[in-house]
Formats: sequence, C-alpha cells, structure tokens
Amino acid sequence: MQNKIIGFIFPVIVLLATFLVWIIGGAQWALIILLPCFVVYAFFHLIHLHLLRRWIASPLDGETQLPEGKGVWACILAELNIREQKHHGRNLQQQRTIGRFRKLAEEIPDGVIVLDKRDGIEWCNDKAQTWLGLDYAKDRGLSINHLIRHPDFMSWLTERPADGETPFPKTILLHAPQDSSKSFALFQLPFGESGRILIVRDVSDYEKAAQLRREFIASISHELKTPLTVIVGFLETIQDMEDENSKNASERRRYLELMQQQAGGMQRLVEDLLILSALESGQHSEEEQWFSSAPFLHQAHENAEALSQGKHEITLCEECRAELLGMYDELASVLTNLLSNAIRYTPQNGKIEIVFSIDDKNRGVITVSDTGIGIAKEHLPRLTERFYRVDRSRSRASGGTGLGLAIVKHVLIQHQAELLIKSTPGKGSAFSVILPAARVQNSSLR
Repeated sequence: MQNKIIGFIFPVIVLLATFLVWIIGGAQWALIILLPCFVVYAFFHLIHLHLLRRWIASPLDGETQLPEGKGVWACILAELNIREQKHHGRNLQQQRTIGRFRKLAEEIPDGVIVLDKRDGIEWCNDKAQTWLGLDYAKDRGLSINHLIRHPDFMSWLTERPADGETPFPKTILLHAPQDSSKSFALFQLPFGESGRILIVRDVSDYEKAAQLRREFIASISHELKTPLTVIVGFLETIQDMEDENSKNASERRRYLELMQQQAGGMQRLVEDLLILSALESGQHSEEEQWFSSAPFLHQAHENAEALSQGKHEITLCEECRAELLGMYDELASVLTNLLSNAIRYTPQNGKIEIVFSIDDKNRGVITVSDTGIGIAKEHLPRLTERFYRVDRSRSRASGGTGLGLAIVKHVLIQHQAELLIKSTPGKGSAFSVILPAARVQNSSLR
C-alpha cells in the first residue's frame, strides 16, 4: 500500500513543482527541472521492464523468483508473483495427477500404448516397451507401423470398423520379437476424437495350455488307437474262422485273450483319466480321516506281492508307527501307483522295499525303492506329466497308462505333501512321499 502511495505522489509532486517554477521563473526554468525528472522516471521504469523481461525469458521451472520492485512496480510485480505461484501450483497438481495416472497404467498387468490420429506413439508403459521391443524415449511420435514390422499387425492396425459395428472388435495374436515362446493378444480401444489405445496382454500361459491340450488329445488318441486296431483286426479274423470245434479253436482263444488284454488296457486308461479329472477339479469321494499307518502299509505290501506274482523280493520296513490324516483311498492309490511302477520296471528277482519313517521335522516319509532299470537325470522333472514316457515302447509293453505319476502328483497336492525322486540308471529308483507334520502323529512315542 505504501509503495502505491509513493508511486502515485512522486509524479504529482514533480508536476506541481514544475508548475510553480513555470509561474515564477518561466517556461525555461520549468523545462530545466522537468527534463531530468522525466529522464530519472523513465530510467526507473526501464530498469523494472528489463528485470521483468529477464524473468519472462527464464526457464519455466517455478524456481526463478520475480524481482523485487519499487514504487508502483512493487505492486505490479507482487500481483504477478501471486498469479505465477497460483499457476505453478496448478501445474504441480496437474503433474501429480498425470503422474498418478501413469503410475496406475504401469501397475496394470497389460501393456498400454496410446496412439494419435496418425498412429504415432503418444505414450506407452514399461510392459509394452519390454514385450514389443519399443523405446519410448526414442520412439515417441513415430508411427507404430514403422516399429512393428509384421504384416498381420500392419493390416490389423489399418482396419476400421464399419458404420454401426462395435469399434475395433477384432483381436490379433503376435509373438514377441525377442522371444518366440512369448505370445501376446492385442486389441484396440477408441481414445479421444481420433486416437486409440492398444492393449497388449500376455497370453503365453494360455497358449501353452492350449498346446498341452492338443498334445493330450494327440497322445490319448494314439494310446487308444493301437488297442482298438488290434481288437478290430482280431474280431475280423475271428469272423472268418470256422466254429469252435474246428482246428482254429486254440488260435481263436489266443485272439480273444489278446483282445481282453487290450480292452483291459483301455479300461485302465479311461479309469485313470476319470480319476485324474476328478482330482484336477477338486472332487473327492471321501472325507479326510485319521488312520493307522500299519494296516495301511501292510495292505499295500500284500497288493504289491499279488501284483508281482512272486517275481520280486518285496519287503516292508516300519521304523515307527503313526496315525496319518488324509483321504485313505487316495493315499492308497499313491502307494499302489508307486509300487506298480517299481514292479513294472524292475527285472525278475529284483528287490523292492517299502520304508516308513518320521524325519527330524516330524514329517511322515513313505519311500518305495527298487533295483530296477533306473531313470536318467534329465527325465526326472517331467515324470509327473500326463503321458510322459521315458521309453515309450517299453512303457506300452509293460501295460502302463502314463497317468500314474500324474495322479500321484495331484493327490499329494491335495494333502500338501511332496514327492522326491532319486534314480540312477542301471541301479534303481527311490520315490519318497513326504507328508507334512500336521498330518502325522507318532503313535510309537505313546
């Protein structure tokens, strides 16, 4: 307020003094007084204009302060400073809002690319840059057609929806430029007046699942094709034979036995598929219960001896006894599958041992070891995959369905248990089921 008064009074005083001198001494003396005052007054304003021009030319970083003025310039610059601070505050708020939206876009699990009306890149998040090989710092403003040189992508990008159609309904599938095992689905959304947004979604897992489904269908078709071919062939042969009293009676019986074996193999395959499907969908035919380990292991031992038909030496070693919590039939199927595999891949007169113990973490450990053919190290991680076979011809000849260890894996997952496999080619294998401590009560300590 004081600066306003001074800035107003100074020129008034100069004008009054000049007027009085003009009356007393004439116009010549009035000009002598007025001209220096005018020069000083103009120089005063020129200095402030120079300071203002230099501030205007400074960077718009909000850090350069307005100069302090005198007189009326103090009021003008103070008002400008207030306006500038308000404007800077709004800019900061806008930058924070934009930053929040960009951070939100970075947290989205998909890649996001914003295109202008000429398909130039306005913005993209880190996932889009990584997945599609873009560099926002270098590629900003460039047409995305020049950066992703894929014919399908280029034709897809140029498509426009017809009148009345849903905007951009089509989705395209692309592989990553740097890694062909990565697959991405791209779809478009309208943005602004003529721009659009490209959404990039990682669908690699879905593609792998689809590939696994295709392999599963191919595998099971192959597994069923051979026995069906045998059965159909034998049936056609039997139809051409004479009655049972003929000389072909023994051969007919042999064909019927072979058909029965093949049909039994298909039946076991279908049963295992149904069991595996139920396990994967979380369906259970029984409730969890506590049961004693002794009768459970003895029953498995007896079943293994019956399956072996005296061809192997099968022993049971119980280092302790315990109460186990779980679904009895499902855990019994785990032990049955491990023992049947041991019998199937152990030569005649080989040794198979069942050992039950409790480790130092109070976990129950059931180990089935054998002196069979063993398994090479590179095959161990894939043994629990459906239809995975180390030696396809040997496995099919032995009568296995290729689903036993897949069933074992899913049963153990339901029981929060683990399966450890150790094997040496030519010396044998050891499969250990490790039940968590919460499912084991050591009854031998009572």
